[in-house]
Amino acid sequence: MKRKFMNNQELEQQLLGLDLAQRIRILQLLAQSLTVTSASQRSQSPNELDLSRDRSPQHPLRGIPITIPPDFDEPMPELWDALD
Repeated sequence: MKRKFMNNQELEQQLLGLDLAQRIRILQLLAQSLTVTSASQRSQSPNELDLSRDRSPQHPLRGIPITIPPDFDEPMPELWDALD
């Protein structure tokens, strides 16, 4: 038996017809399919999403603490004057 695949428009209509929980589940599955790198990770439950793959070499600044100056949220009237 030949299987008929939906085109993009049909698929979109099907997805928009689902309730929010079902759409979230599909998004989780899609995100997981993009992050799976080995056969061992494929055995994870579809509700689990592991995004912890070797991030430190690609993002060396992630471990550095952020310091926010005490005057961070104080008004800047000179900025508003410049906008006038």
